[in-house]
Amino acid sequence: MTERTFRIILGAILLAALYFDWRLVIYGYIVVLAFEGITNWRIPTLLSRLQGDPEAGAVCALSPGDKARINFEAERALRLVVAAFLVVSYILFNKELWFFPWFIGFALFGAGLSGICPMVMGFRWVGFR
Repeated sequence: MTERTFRIILGAILLAALYFDWRLVIYGYIVVLAFEGITNWRIPTLLSRLQGDPEAGAVCALSPGDKARINFEAERALRLVVAAFLVVSYILFNKELWFFPWFIGFALFGAGLSGICPMVMGFRWVGFR
């Protein structure tokens, strides 16, 4: 499984959970993203390794590689930021920021479909690996 496919799945699950008001699914979603961000055990990488794919840890062409100023992966930072934004907008300020989880869901779904994630590109531009 690629990161692109995983972003499509992440966006679709978040949008479905928001539409049907499945609060426990969204809480689990936040826990999974936070766990992946903290431990760097990402589901797409683990599934690729279980399938025996040698390209499981391949570096993206946009990655700065050895020139990275911050020794932290951009995909990992994306998961932590999305989890934090969901905690703030869905759990803490759900009446005031009701649109933000929807924006996150559509952004992840669109990033998966297009293969271009502006947030990951921004993290890499800043200096993340």
